[in-house]
Amino acid sequence: MSDVFWSAQDDDEEGEPSELRYRRPWWVTAGALVDLLLLLIVVPAGILSLLPFVFLVYVFFAQVLVWISPVLILLNAAIFWWSFRRKQAATTALAALGIAFVLLAFVVVRLWQSPVVVLGLTLVR
Repeated sequence: MSDVFWSAQDDDEEGEPSELRYRRPWWVTAGALVDLLLLLIVVPAGILSLLPFVFLVYVFFAQVLVWISPVLILLNAAIFWWSFRRKQAATTALAALGIAFVLLAFVVVRLWQSPVVVLGLTLVR
């Protein structure tokens, strides 16, 4: 029985290339590092935002994310497309989290009734 299992595994190795053979472009690595940095900032700030005055720090950070949102959305969409096609789950998840953080920042800024400023242009007052 075990011979059948291992022989099936040997046949599969030849047909599908390993993800280690893919060479990761520099922009994917840079974007993944930016997403990791966002993850390390947003999660603790979100937890600490339960305290009344610490929420203002989170609102400021959300305004910064909204300001650079077009760059983050385009970068994360490209990373998502690249990593999804190459079946790299961790990078795909990081790109999806980056997009979700930007969308959450838009919600926080709108709920705070602050002006939405994207790359220096005021969209909603």
